[in-house]
Amino acid sequence: MRNRHRVLYTASMVLAYIADPLDEEDSRGHFYHVCQGMLQKDEVFPPPPDEPIACTACGVELEHEDFLDAQMKGSA
Repeated sequence: MRNRHRVLYTASMVLAYIADPLDEEDSRGHFYHVCQGMLQKDEVFPPPPDEPIACTACGVELEHEDFLDAQMKGSA
């Protein structure tokens, strides 16, 4: 089974959610920031509520809600 890619596009940020195959015992998803059109290789973890994280290269702020949206909606 191939990984499914879910991407959230909002006004000024891009966050990719890549789900593990569901046939694995500990399957879960991984979040990646897309910085200036390039998917970053390092996984990004959801920050605590009200404490957004910012990309030092592009200045995009990723909030806790963005991670929830990416996981629940898939592509938006």
